[in-house]
Amino acid sequence: MIYEVIPCNSLRCSQEPVAHPHPCSYFRKWGTYHSYDYLTDGPPTSKSIQQPTEYLGKAYLVPEVLSGCRKAPILALGINPNLAAFWEGKRNSIYPLFDDYKQYAHYFRYRGTAKLDIPEAEYLKDGGGKDDTPFSNKDLTVAPDAQGKRIIPTELQQQAMYLAYQWLLDSVAKKMKWKSHSLSVGEDLSYGNMVACASAKWITEADPNQPDMPPMTSLEKDGIVKECFFKRAYFLRQLLQSVPKIILIFSQTTSNAFISTLKNSFIEGYPLPGESLEGLMDRKITLQLGILPDNTPAIVRVIFAPHITGSPLEFKKVRGKIVAQLYEEAQKGNIQYNANTGHLKRTLGSCSFCPMMDIGKCDYEKEMLSLTREKVLPVLSHNLIREDKLHQHKMLENLEQLNYTSSNWNSAD
Repeated sequence: MIYEVIPCNSLRCSQEPVAHPHPCSYFRKWGTYHSYDYLTDGPPTSKSIQQPTEYLGKAYLVPEVLSGCRKAPILALGINPNLAAFWEGKRNSIYPLFDDYKQYAHYFRYRGTAKLDIPEAEYLKDGGGKDDTPFSNKDLTVAPDAQGKRIIPTELQQQAMYLAYQWLLDSVAKKMKWKSHSLSVGEDLSYGNMVACASAKWITEADPNQPDMPPMTSLEKDGIVKECFFKRAYFLRQLLQSVPKIILIFSQTTSNAFISTLKNSFIEGYPLPGESLEGLMDRKITLQLGILPDNTPAIVRVIFAPHITGSPLEFKKVRGKIVAQLYEEAQKGNIQYNANTGHLKRTLGSCSFCPMMDIGKCDYEKEMLSLTREKVLPVLSHNLIREDKLHQHKMLENLEQLNYTSSNWNSAD
């Protein structure tokens, strides 16, 4: 799927009839952003996303995939990636524009709690500032070196949203008395989105306070949901690959979208689109992803909450409830701690992502089990991988057939 996602928006925007723009061209309305590539070809030899970097200039952003381990048992979900650099205070943010698929895969496998930016002083020195908007299309004046490379320094820009994910993991570990644990975002909690392309908001109505912010037309919104979520099924395919035990959903908007598109798969709690977060948090809600090869159901606990950064005061009031629900799943053994790795045990299903993309050896190879609960060793040469893929595809088809109806993703949270 990595090979499909990177060029997806460019293909939709450049290879459709001019008289009938593709709905996904909407994301071009958000403008262009400072972008970078690594100086060295191929995937980095370390896990860090901070590598010697070349500035490429302003560019449209590429779509995103799931961040973290594909077999992490907890998945945090949003509607679409957050475009922080749309806001004036984050204009020194810098985004990957890799032409190497393995670098792209490495970046999303190890992004963790931080993205990259150009240090403020360096950014201002090279022409950044108030006039550097997403619609200026003006590159920074980074001087080339002797080889013509515009090398720039970068720093990790910690994300408040992802740091809050880490706090949740640490809180559960403390309640469970998992001493000397190494639970971390990216390893034990992955995060992704229902739509792959970024915007500052999922906005369907004009905001008079933000006149530069482009609202979606109904044609664009419906087309994007149909194209990305249902037709290409980028999120659903990653969901069925991961088969998580818990899905964390933050914000009323994401809750409405998730419930309206998968409403026929809930088997407990039965949430309704538009139902308040307060009501959703007060009962146990579970979702069935499908049936495993041994005829047991793949069941996911779904936990709803206010947006961590969009509604920080509301989130602070209820974060204890979120921890309590995570703790309940840990007590029941639905998420389990592996003292040998310091991390949570991986979910069922084979995975060849890291060795296939030359990221490195799977860190959890010894505990990986297929969907039929058989050992998957070695990761890249086992027939169980093919069997798992075929079964995941069958589960995806059943999930889509059960839920493929028009969806109400109207809120502009």
